Amino acid sequence: MNERLDVSGPSHPDHLFTWLDVNQYFAELARQGRWPGWLREVDAYWDGVRVSVAPSTRPDDVWEWLRDVLGPLTVEPARGCLLLDDAGEERPLSVIIDDQDEIPDSADRRPRWTDRRVVAELADPLPVPTAPLPHDRPIVAFHSFKGGVGRTLHCVAAARKLAESGQRVLLIDADLEAPGVTWMVAESIRIDFAYEDFLALVQGSADSSFAEAISLGRKFLVNQELDGVLVMPARRSHHRLSPPQIEPVDLLTADRSPYILSDALAELGHTLGADVIMVDLRAGVSELSAPLLLDPRVSRVFVTTISDQSVKGTERVLYELAQRAPARTEDDPDCSLLLTQFSGQDHGERLAEVAADLRRAAYAVSATSRDASTVDADIAIPSMTSEFNPALLNLPASWEAVIDLVERARLAQALAPLIDSLPRITPVDQIPAEPEPASLDAIRSRLAEVAGNLVFAETSPEIDFLVTDALRNLAEAHRTELPIEIVVGGKGAGKTFTYLQLCRRSTWAEFAAAAGVDDATLRIPTIPVLASTNLGDHSATAINERRIAEASRLTGGIAAGSQTVREIVEDALASELTSSGWRKVWLTCFARAIGLNTTPDSVEDSLTAFARTSSVIFVIDGLEDLFPEFVEDNRQQRALRALLVDCPEWLRTLRGRPLGMVAFVRRDLVQKAIHQNVAQFEKRYEKYALRWNREEALRLAAWVCQRGEALKASADSVRTATADRLSDLMSTVWGDKMGTPKSKEARSEVWFFAALSDFRQQIQARDIVSFLSEAATASIGADRWSDRVLTPVAMRSALPRCSSQKIEAISLENRPVGALLDRLRALDADQRKLPFTLESIGLTAEQAQLLDANGVVFREADHYWIPEIFRHGLGFDVAGGRRPRVIAVANLVRRRNDIAG
Repeated sequence: MNERLDVSGPSHPDHLFTWLDVNQYFAELARQGRWPGWLREVDAYWDGVRVSVAPSTRPDDVWEWLRDVLGPLTVEPARGCLLLDDAGEERPLSVIIDDQDEIPDSADRRPRWTDRRVVAELADPLPVPTAPLPHDRPIVAFHSFKGGVGRTLHCVAAARKLAESGQRVLLIDADLEAPGVTWMVAESIRIDFAYEDFLALVQGSADSSFAEAISLGRKFLVNQELDGVLVMPARRSHHRLSPPQIEPVDLLTADRSPYILSDALAELGHTLGADVIMVDLRAGVSELSAPLLLDPRVSRVFVTTISDQSVKGTERVLYELAQRAPARTEDDPDCSLLLTQFSGQDHGERLAEVAADLRRAAYAVSATSRDASTVDADIAIPSMTSEFNPALLNLPASWEAVIDLVERARLAQALAPLIDSLPRITPVDQIPAEPEPASLDAIRSRLAEVAGNLVFAETSPEIDFLVTDALRNLAEAHRTELPIEIVVGGKGAGKTFTYLQLCRRSTWAEFAAAAGVDDATLRIPTIPVLASTNLGDHSATAINERRIAEASRLTGGIAAGSQTVREIVEDALASELTSSGWRKVWLTCFARAIGLNTTPDSVEDSLTAFARTSSVIFVIDGLEDLFPEFVEDNRQQRALRALLVDCPEWLRTLRGRPLGMVAFVRRDLVQKAIHQNVAQFEKRYEKYALRWNREEALRLAAWVCQRGEALKASADSVRTATADRLSDLMSTVWGDKMGTPKSKEARSEVWFFAALSDFRQQIQARDIVSFLSEAATASIGADRWSDRVLTPVAMRSALPRCSSQKIEAISLENRPVGALLDRLRALDADQRKLPFTLESIGLTAEQAQLLDANGVVFREADHYWIPEIFRHGLGFDVAGGRRPRVIAVANLVRRRNDIAG
């Protein structure tokens, strides 16, 4: 059932000054369902009130009810009148009770704020549109209760972003009193056709085809294109200052559909070849906006600041929509919310509170409540945010300058949930043919197998790998100079897999070529020093054999294996070594890996002598296995710090840098080991950090699907595809939406990222391939979804399994975090509620900080939240059975990370 705002009115009116107050009060009673069954209509005028009732209604019942709702001092049954407020002299308003023998005609209600008749039907929504928008052309209307909140700028930003993605957009300035877009384009294009022209032509149309309006609109609007956006200004002359000559409500005659304006705009958009119609509405509760705002088929975007007046006004508008024009079918879009002009540093708590309140109000407009995953429910009502930017206070005059400002302010990024939710108009000849169910199941089985083998890629003999920006940067920056770099990545980001690819290539140049850099000249051997214990037997054996062979060639000695290196470090941990002492221990490990039989006391001389005639690149991984107690143990932290800071500095002192080093390390180890200037350290190696941004995560998913034969594309096309192209490719795998194309479900891509990302805004490679494997397996046999490889049900069911697998992997790889997760999972069911306090579950501030650093929790005030990728496996629910504020908290996390960066 739809949740609604508490808008119950007073039991009696505060004042009745005129007949207008009488009509308004009875209309409000009708909307609240407080009319008795016998009351048909109330019609007040300047000197009387006609009360129409059902036949055989007793007059005494009428007068008794009037006294009940208006008060005994207002109603005078004996005199047959109501008494209006006065200043000393009575002001009676006569009452006529009209006993109707026949049922009156139903009220012809139109999408406008002011109803023509006060009837019982006001308790019901407006008439349901008889058909979808013509040609399924989506109309997106931006509205705000107050002006000056950034509505127009964000509408323009959304239009421009859609045009950049290859969609054709019709942008309409429907603010006939204070046009904004019109002023932007006035100096950039010749305005031959405007919104006022279109309204007048539609009003004068003899039939419902709007032939003249459509043909004239097409003739001139094609010449009013700017950067892929067709612009229809409010009026032809922006210099004319006068009230509008015609208004949208003038179209709402009794002989036409109540939704004539929406239908006409959709027809115009179709004729122009527009994929989306964007409309910038008049602010406030205005009849200029009513016909579109009260059409449930229109995607309504509400823009507001977090000021109380703007928020309360927006809530009230949303309530009115819930009562007058709620979504009535699954195809009717949900409302969207955009919060603007706040400071992420100062307004975090207020922003979260406002977002939650507005989402509840907007949810009341939805067609149905959703009993799906929490990811689905939160994405259903996008709560988008756009932080205050002082540059937007001084808007330039031209369209070009405005677009430049919009792009520099990155406004379109805030609108990503809205843009992603819009349906795409795909020409029939571009719709791929549906595969046969039997072959589809074979594809699903193949994808499940390939993705399953890659879940723990370090155990696979596969030597191909996906080139990410980080790896390309690493190769490009060291074409002619040996790398001395630290590669930082989260758990499951692919550190060990990348280490394996580097060690499988005999030289740096071979690795660079595999990373797409063909002109690297460094034919220098890469020498494994330390490896993860998670390597498969095949990989570990191959690496050890190459290490011994290379050592024999370089020094004539026998290389020490990973186990010997571990013993050297473990023995050193028994002593209290200084930073200098630890540096020599690590250099000894390097020397032993190339067959130099030396000790810490003489290692620097030994390596220096070797470097005069030879060059190598030392490669290190598996540090989390070597230092399982790094959170508490100061010795382990000191050892890590020496490897990450002191060893690179010593190697850089060697003239010509003959010795290189690439160390793979988890981010939480870095943060514990480097107590000072950790941000500066991470900034230094930022270009090489293994972070899967949105585009690279999509590329990895597409790469796995291509190898699993679920994607009809070449490997090269996947490697070079743009982000938009990757979205298109993956839509053939998991569909455009988590449901049918016309459903109100979330876009599959948006759901995917919301489901798998942690609170550090990270999505890990292992989780991606694990998800693909689980979803492909669960999709086998799903004949209903013949248009995609991965079905919505399978994708949702894969999330809890991936969550459990992620927690199990962390417990093995990161013992301190794993121990804390085990504690959370072992809590009683009544304790596993979100949000929680540290006291309620027995965690210390330091333990919470460790979980925070690994993206497991986020602190909002004194309460903590858990992301979906962890929540399912830990068995946490939301207190009180409420929906988790997943998206609102994720937005707070994003702003925190932006500020920290």
